[in-house]
Amino acid sequence: MYYGKQIPHNPQKAEEARNKVTQFRNGAVFNAFLELEGIINKSALARQYFGKSQGWLSQRINGCTMCDRKMAFSPDEARQLADAFRDIAHRLNGLASEIDTVADVE
Repeated sequence: MYYGKQIPHNPQKAEEARNKVTQFRNGAVFNAFLELEGIINKSALARQYFGKSQGWLSQRINGCTMCDRKMAFSPDEARQLADAFRDIAHRLNGLASEIDTVADVE
């Protein structure tokens, strides 16, 4: 299921491509950041959840080659990223609930 806000020109083809790429770890990570483009601050995420730089995160998202080695998330790093997304989602839900609680006050 597509989670982005942009409407693809060919939704069926886009969904097929998405289903194909999300069958492997690095494809799923790349796709997540593609769909969240402009929403997630990669610098802050890298620093707060990994203690690393935005460059380190981008190298793994994009599969850059460094010293003849392709950069990729290890299984543990991928789980850590998934946990970071869950934490952000939990925090956003809590903040949304606070706003709902006081929406009609004033």
